[in-house]
Amino acid sequence: MTLLDWFRRCPIVASVQASPGSPLGDPETLVRLAQASSRAGASVFRVEGPAAVSAFAKANLGPLIGLIKRKYDGSPVYITPTLKDVGVLAQAPCEAIALDATIRPRPDGVSLSALVDAIHRAGKLAIGDCDSLESAVAAESAGVDLVSTTLCGYTAEAPPGDEPDLETLGQIVQRVTIPVLAEGRYTEPWQARAALAIGAVGVVVGGALNDPFKQTRRFVKATQTPKEVVAFDIGGTWLRCGRFREWTLVESERIPTPANPDERLDWMRARAGGAERVGVGTGGVVDPVTGVVIEAKPIIPNHVGTRFEFEGFETIALNDGLATAWGHACLPVFAGRRVATLALGTGVGFGLVDRGRLLMGPDGEYPRFNDVVLGGGSIEEVLGGAALGARASPEARAAASQAAIAALALIRALMLPDAVIVCGGVGLAPWLGLDALRSPYGEDAGLYGAAALAIWPP
Repeated sequence: MTLLDWFRRCPIVASVQASPGSPLGDPETLVRLAQASSRAGASVFRVEGPAAVSAFAKANLGPLIGLIKRKYDGSPVYITPTLKDVGVLAQAPCEAIALDATIRPRPDGVSLSALVDAIHRAGKLAIGDCDSLESAVAAESAGVDLVSTTLCGYTAEAPPGDEPDLETLGQIVQRVTIPVLAEGRYTEPWQARAALAIGAVGVVVGGALNDPFKQTRRFVKATQTPKEVVAFDIGGTWLRCGRFREWTLVESERIPTPANPDERLDWMRARAGGAERVGVGTGGVVDPVTGVVIEAKPIIPNHVGTRFEFEGFETIALNDGLATAWGHACLPVFAGRRVATLALGTGVGFGLVDRGRLLMGPDGEYPRFNDVVLGGGSIEEVLGGAALGARASPEARAAASQAAIAALALIRALMLPDAVIVCGGVGLAPWLGLDALRSPYGEDAGLYGAAALAIWPP
């Protein structure tokens, strides 16, 4: 059978490699891990190093994709990077050789096509590990037999993420004419099904199948929490700071939100001392990787371009609606449930957490519930404190109450939450009549949300 025939038999490729520091890196142990995957149905294996390739071949597990990971000074390329490494694998009993196919200089200066030619002369298939559509197209031109999304999210071409890069996979499938493998952060069955639906011929799964060291580290990291964090809640009216020790607010202060972004950052920087982490909830869209505000309404002046990065402190910053939703989902009564939060302050924020996952866009985009139009205008225009003013008329209050009822009905109908929580200065106002849904955090809901980002980063 050809390699494609094996993929049709079972499209899951088990990548059996040990993480650095793992005690499971000897070939005999790796073979046993692979045998477990084999008995469960996997039939193609991705293996690192000639010793492991030889051990797998002796175990007669199925077709092998071999590679060598080796770092050289002066080049970021480390997957089968040189002709010498190709030559070593050419002597190993593997059907295919995977190699870095990114558009980056190789340690020996040899072109990708020269490496591919050497692989083909050895009678083996060449699999190009790519990081972008551009590198996949170039790899096909260089003569590789298959391309894989192995390096998507691991080079400067795209920032790292927690989930597979399905968007780039789709672009590659549409553009190249050779088979495409999906690889990189596949940890859930639905992700593998999605990759196959997009057009991948196989899905390479590594740590989720055969790396207990990596999996244990994930769980340990998720359950370790800092003892002390500092949280900031930046709204259109107030800039708040709170210091938390083990999820208890021990001190807080606030000032009217300065119009100058440098003044805001200076005030925050002066109060971050002693924290293990800093959490920031703020209006606008905040890129979760860079901490930069990439979009904002004028409620907070001169906000776009602000970077939340404080030297010496790990900082997690997100939109305030998302942060507040995350804070409520961390309450014991809501943990692990589907919880919606409607924050009615100077502006209107919204967030949804489903079984421990905060729903947001890849660049930190929040659900635009505030822009939904209900009768007399958008939810923010009717329910936001900036629109209502400090002394809202009875008519405005009545309209706001009706809008709140309609907004909550819409949330329940569309989001199907287990619970809905309301917070913010307007949301807590007695005249709005939503006391049954009010946040247990009261007026500090924004601070608790920012603190939750720092204690349990989503």
